[in-house]
Amino acid sequence: MGSFTYEEKNLGSPLETFEWDNVWWEHTENKEAKRILYIGDSISCGTRGYITALAGPEYLCDGFGTSKALDNPFFKPSLELFLNQHSRCDLILFNNGLHGWHLSEEEYGKYYEDMLGFLTGRQAPVAILLTTDVLNDPERNCRVEARNAIAAALGKKHGARVIDLYRLAADNPEAHTQDCVHFTPEGYELLAKYILKEIGL
Repeated sequence: MGSFTYEEKNLGSPLETFEWDNVWWEHTENKEAKRILYIGDSISCGTRGYITALAGPEYLCDGFGTSKALDNPFFKPSLELFLNQHSRCDLILFNNGLHGWHLSEEEYGKYYEDMLGFLTGRQAPVAILLTTDVLNDPERNCRVEARNAIAAALGKKHGARVIDLYRLAADNPEAHTQDCVHFTPEGYELLAKYILKEIGL
């Protein structure tokens, strides 16, 4: 995923060195298929197309990928703009864990719950995807595990399904690229298949 970024150093800044958004609507002319909206980071951008390819003609997967941290004041307005243009959404997949390293775990939980409240206020059900691992940084990977515990607890609190991509990724280290964060095409396909299985497709 060379066109996306992962901030390896803790800058202590709300903004990363490079900030980006990636939005995608699949086959806008198709008004019949059910629509999955995957909100996440570069991992979501890599996985989204495989979900559409594997789900069959009855389902399409749209995407809102971003480097924005949960406390970024423009995250929700940007997402709101996207959602207002979006004709329909039957399921929301949500992940945000490999960005916003300036946030403490307590702050992360506060902003995560705020975003979850924003999303669960929509008509579509929400499924939380736990954040994938960081192979080459044990300290940061511990933070990923702590954030996943927070996300899972909040999912239970808000009645959202929780899908454990962390364990799947950690059990398949060969599916990662050399940067130890992103995935090979086979790795993204593996994630997509697991997501589809977990949501019953």
